[in-house]
Amino acid sequence: MRRSPAVHSNPRNRIPFTCQAVERLLCEIGGARLGRAVSPYDDFFELGGDSLSIIGIATAARERGLPVRSSEVLRFPVPARLAEHLTLPRGTAPRVRPHALDADAAPPAVDGVRVLPVADGREDGLLCVVHSQSHVLAERNAVASWAQGRAAVGLSLPGAGGPVSTDGTGVTDGEPTVAEAAERCLAALLAHRPTGPYRLAGFGHGAVVAFETAHRLRRLGADVALLALIAPPAGPAPGETAAGLDELLTGRLATLAGRFALTGDEDIEDIHARFHDAGWYEDVDRPQDLPGLQRAWARIDRAVREYDYPPYDGTAVLVADGPTPHPAERAWSEAPERLTVHRLDLGLASSLPVIGDPRVGDLMRKVLEA
Repeated sequence: MRRSPAVHSNPRNRIPFTCQAVERLLCEIGGARLGRAVSPYDDFFELGGDSLSIIGIATAARERGLPVRSSEVLRFPVPARLAEHLTLPRGTAPRVRPHALDADAAPPAVDGVRVLPVADGREDGLLCVVHSQSHVLAERNAVASWAQGRAAVGLSLPGAGGPVSTDGTGVTDGEPTVAEAAERCLAALLAHRPTGPYRLAGFGHGAVVAFETAHRLRRLGADVALLALIAPPAGPAPGETAAGLDELLTGRLATLAGRFALTGDEDIEDIHARFHDAGWYEDVDRPQDLPGLQRAWARIDRAVREYDYPPYDGTAVLVADGPTPHPAERAWSEAPERLTVHRLDLGLASSLPVIGDPRVGDLMRKVLEA
């Protein structure tokens, strides 16, 4: 079946058709056709649309410069899912490697794990969160909304800005492992709070590191009252060979090119601005750091996708986007009643909507009150 061309720019208004811009356009057009407000996660059919409405939405989108067929809107009637379908690469061949993000540059230097205050409150109810690499500010805002009078701190993800030596001598070129990252988080956490109980959470790659940190705390005899894993990567499918570093990096750059409508001609300042506008890398102040951060991301991604979750029987919550079991669930095979799995139906490649999903906020406030 013939595929739509890559969605890069609106020839009429010369506005880049980023994934976020496509989302907004589809919500606007859908709202006009259906006579009601449409959010990125609404289903056109569930809002009262029919096949004629879908054809009208596709026609109006093409009139606005978005190359989309009616059949694609029928298959993906949720604006956020359709936007990813239209902008992210499909198959193995990337559409473009943006030159300004070609990650041959060294990552910025990192010295240990930063402990970032998130919310003031009761120290006996302290919540400690291991951040991801790309959405630190969105995660901090989410955690602050969960806190409800308890203190909360965030730990920077070890290796997120580049590999760090384990002996404190500075940056190394070694490949990170989840065990090494967790050892660094454990040291920072114990320095900040020497005794439990501990309530740990993590986002994305940070969720996997939080799991290993909790596992190590329990081996030390510490009380881990709660572990929350928010959108950890699922890892390779059964029987699928784990991707190598170069393959992960190539895929990452192609995905960013599609999501942010990058043609390869942008300078790094333009890319930095597009990232910030969409809520990505908002804590990164220097545009020149972005290329090296992509190689750091690929290293972390490979480490967490190769991680084998050891048995765990503590109280935990797993938030996953999709209907299939997550590899982490196997850790609770001997104590399934201690794990609460909350599955979302967003079906998106980005974890950013999961971070701010009100259902996740309600769940976390509930389990933190328990």
